[in-house]
Amino acid sequence: MKRREALLGLTSLAAATTAAGNGAGAQGKESWDQVVAAAKKEGALVWSFFGAPGAATERHAKEFERLYGIKVELAPGRTGDFEARWNAERAAGKASIDIRSSGSPENRRLAARGLDQSFGTLPAAVEPSVPWILDPLIDVKAGNGHTLMTSAGGYFILVNNKLCPPAGGPRSYKDLEDPKFKGLIVLSEPIGPSPGSRWAAYAWKAYGDDHLRKVIDNVKALTRAEIEAPKQIARGEYGIFIHPTQVGAADIWKLPKPHPFRLVVPEDGVMLLFGATSLLKDAPHPNAARVFMNYQLTKSAQQINADDPGGPYIRRDVTPKVPELAHFATAKPFPNNPDTYEFGSKLFFEWSAKAEPYLKAAGLKK
Repeated sequence: MKRREALLGLTSLAAATTAAGNGAGAQGKESWDQVVAAAKKEGALVWSFFGAPGAATERHAKEFERLYGIKVELAPGRTGDFEARWNAERAAGKASIDIRSSGSPENRRLAARGLDQSFGTLPAAVEPSVPWILDPLIDVKAGNGHTLMTSAGGYFILVNNKLCPPAGGPRSYKDLEDPKFKGLIVLSEPIGPSPGSRWAAYAWKAYGDDHLRKVIDNVKALTRAEIEAPKQIARGEYGIFIHPTQVGAADIWKLPKPHPFRLVVPEDGVMLLFGATSLLKDAPHPNAARVFMNYQLTKSAQQINADDPGGPYIRRDVTPKVPELAHFATAKPFPNNPDTYEFGSKLFFEWSAKAEPYLKAAGLKK
C-alpha cells in the first residue's frame, strides 16, 4: 500500500505541476518558427554533458543535425573539467559552450549562482497530456532558476552472487551497515555530484551518522570509475557496489545468463536521479540551444534514450529496451525522493559532506 501511495504521489506531483503551467503564456507557432529560423542561421551548438559520450548522445547529435541542419559539437566532461574550461573561456570573453547536461544538482547549482538563463517557452515542455515521470518545468514554475529536467533514472545495489549469496542479502540500503559485509564494498567516491555523494546524502538524512560510519567501515575501496566498477562486481573483485544507475548496469546486463551478479532494488526505496539541461549564460548559440532543449523532450528523442539499454527517460509513453533496467519508473522512492531544488542546489553537497570524516577515519581518504 505504501509503495502504491508513493507512486501515486509522484504521478500527482507531475500532473499538478504540469496543469499549473499549461496557461503560462503558450508560445505561438509563428514565434517558435522564428526561433527555429534563428537557430538554423546560427548553424551550430556546443553541448557539454557529464561523462563520456555514449550511443544515445551520438544518435541525438546526428538526429538533431538531420532534423534542423544544425551541427552539434559534443563536449563531455565531469563537473570540474566543465567548469574549468567554461570559466577560463568566459574570463577571456570567448565562451563556447551553449548548454550543460548533468545530474540535476549540478544544474541547480548553476541556477543558484545565476549562471543559466531563460530558455523561454518550449513547445514540447507544454505539450498537453504527456505522462511525465517528473514535470520538466518543476523548477521554472516554482521560480527556482532555469533548469530543464530532461531524464529520470535510479540506482541499484549491485551484488556478486558468489561473494554475497542471495539468501544473505543485502536487500536494502540499511542492510549495508551489517558487519558481515566488511571488506566487500566498493563505493563510488563521494565527491561533487557523484553517485556516491547521492548515496551519502540520502543515507545520512534517512539513517544518521552512525549508519554512515558503519557502512563506510565496511568499504574496501573508493572508485571514480563508475562504468568499470560493475564489471569488477561481475568478475568477483568486490562483493557489492554502491551504487550504479541503470546506465552503469547496462554493460554487464549483456553478459551470458545466468548472471554472476544481481541488481537489488532496495526494499527501503530507490534513490532517484533526474538529469537536466541548462542554457548557459553567454551561450554563443542561444536559439540553437533552445531548439535542442525542446528536441530533448520530444517523444522521438526520449525513445532514443529508452532504446539504449538502461537509458534514462522522463516520459512514460516510451518503451524501454530492457524493462528490468527501468525500475525507476515504477519502484518505491527512497525517503526524500524525488529531490527538491533546495536539495539539489544546497543540501545535496552539505549532506554528502557528512561522509568525509568517516572516510578519513577508515583510511579511504587523506
